Amino acid sequence: MVSSCRHLIVGMYWDGTRHRYGRCQLGDGAARLAFLKTQIADSDSYVNWHADPDDVGLVPPPIMPPR
Repeated sequence: MVSSCRHLIVGMYWDGTRHRYGRCQLGDGAARLAFLKTQIADSDSYVNWHADPDDVGLVPPPIMPPR
């Protein structure tokens, strides 16, 4: 099984001939890190929103939102 990032797209550049290469739709490493940070913050806020602080056996909700 081969898997890749869902943000992988085809990039092109011209130097007399057309060349294609794999690139991330999100951008460079800093942009990918910023996207990841928002995903982590969303997951934490979702868990905290549905958490019951009085529950002794506190566990995450059974279904997490899609990322």
